[in-house]
Amino acid sequence: MNKVPHVILAEDEDLVAMSLCIALEDAGCRVTVTHNGLEALQMDETDPADVLVTDMRMPVMDGSTLIRMIRHRRSSLPVVVMTGYSDGLPKEEANRLVLLRKPFAPDTLSRSVQSLLADDGAS
Repeated sequence: MNKVPHVILAEDEDLVAMSLCIALEDAGCRVTVTHNGLEALQMDETDPADVLVTDMRMPVMDGSTLIRMIRHRRSSLPVVVMTGYSDGLPKEEANRLVLLRKPFAPDTLSRSVQSLLADDGAS
């Protein structure tokens, strides 16, 4: 009777998005892939996420703007930030925001998402 967790994945590189989507689905998540922050924000309005996974640098709307806008509506939404850059990064927040530096193994993302979901369920 457990609900399948919904993850919105915002990643503009198709191959990266595909491999991360497979890893998250293998971990038991339902994944919606979007290619920029605006798509992710719109998707969350129609099918709310349990966890947001976002790249920082994307076209149309970047990860920083996405996080700010989605947290305006849903302040407690857990977020995993993926980036290969070191400037302008959000600070990690216990049980709320995880920062993963690219490159990382897809199972690292799965473990981070599962950890955020477990922490969210305990609250």
